Amino acid sequence: MRRSLFRYTHILILPLLAMGMVLAGCDSSGSNGTENGDDDNGAATDVFPAPSDGAGYTDAIAVHLQGSDLGSRLKDASPDGSTMKGIYDGSAGGDTDIRFVSERSLSSPSAVNYGQISPVDIQSRISNSDVSNIALPTSDGLEEDVDAPNSSGEKNMDQLIFFYLDNPKHTSANGVDFAQFTEKGVAAAISYAEATAILKDFETGNLGVDNEAEWNEAFGHFGAPRDFRAFLDDDGSIANNAPADDVDDDGETDLVTEGVYIWADYTADRGGATSQDGVFSFDAFDAFVNGRNAIDNDDTGNLSGPDGFAATALNVWEQTVAANVIHYANSMESDLSDLSDGDEITQSALGSDGPSESTGFEDHWGEAKIFTWTLQYHSDELSDDQLQDIHDLLGSKPPYDAGVTKSDWVGTLDQIRSTIQNAYGFADENVNNW
Repeated sequence: MRRSLFRYTHILILPLLAMGMVLAGCDSSGSNGTENGDDDNGAATDVFPAPSDGAGYTDAIAVHLQGSDLGSRLKDASPDGSTMKGIYDGSAGGDTDIRFVSERSLSSPSAVNYGQISPVDIQSRISNSDVSNIALPTSDGLEEDVDAPNSSGEKNMDQLIFFYLDNPKHTSANGVDFAQFTEKGVAAAISYAEATAILKDFETGNLGVDNEAEWNEAFGHFGAPRDFRAFLDDDGSIANNAPADDVDDDGETDLVTEGVYIWADYTADRGGATSQDGVFSFDAFDAFVNGRNAIDNDDTGNLSGPDGFAATALNVWEQTVAANVIHYANSMESDLSDLSDGDEITQSALGSDGPSESTGFEDHWGEAKIFTWTLQYHSDELSDDQLQDIHDLLGSKPPYDAGVTKSDWVGTLDQIRSTIQNAYGFADENVNNW
């Protein structure tokens, strides 16, 4: 079994600054206007209680905003590497816009820039933590100076991301997706790695000094608004596909309390199609709410309550990452639907006019790869050897011009799906529908 990596000890990082009503964030009421998300009778509601200390919580939101910004900018026709390096190390100019806002056409706010928040030094956050010691399997197979730095051996996440920002483009000539690897790499090496370490500590009773702050930080890394259920349909999917919305109708979209970020969004995308695997968005969010309530209601200091909720949140989150690998394996198979079984997989066969034009297949290969790398930071169900096998099957780049046929690749994808399904016991219907 894999272990959770570490209890991260923060470098001193400023929280997001209040931005009027936009990033006011950690007030004392839920969307129903009641104190700490409780109803008039004092019973717990489906709103995550307001953090009394919001530094780690809002810090996690900054990471989400910056990571998604990097991925979006790498898809530009001519990405600006200098600007992206500033976003990565937290030194971005104050007038640099945050794409999470501008790309979602929010009526209010219509724009938010880095001068209105305190950006996180993501590079230091990754390179100074234990994840810097995690070598990514098969990254030594990436072509040096094309897909990875010119250095021998396996690379860590910071080395790869910095190379992408130094050589900014959507995909390399080999079809390696820099945009996917960068955005999801940040989400893996910070949000997933740190949150799963915190949750694992709660599960095992290895508690810190301020348990509420630790729990709030894990919830911030998860990326759900405090009233996540207001965004969800009855099946657990995002209502109207809205990753940010003014759900309390106060005239502003609060990016701390009214934005849905990467991991929470994926739980809504990968919720179980059958009851066997549950509804990931509901299950994870309810575990976070119930765990926080257990902390708040403990008057003795004996925090025996949150451990089960931590285990649930941890388990559902890991299942979501694993389901993502299956989803993008399915997407790759769909990308090959116009090919005959014996046709070789090439960029031209998939409709690309050349190396500079990304294909959907490349996006999907990149996501399957990065989410498998994500599981290197924490997996209770897949062993190191199983993860290595999946990486070996995916390879270090899309299988272009290597004599790999559609039939060959579908067989490879079947092996990947089978390994993950057997480890997690996913229902056949879900595996087929993700």
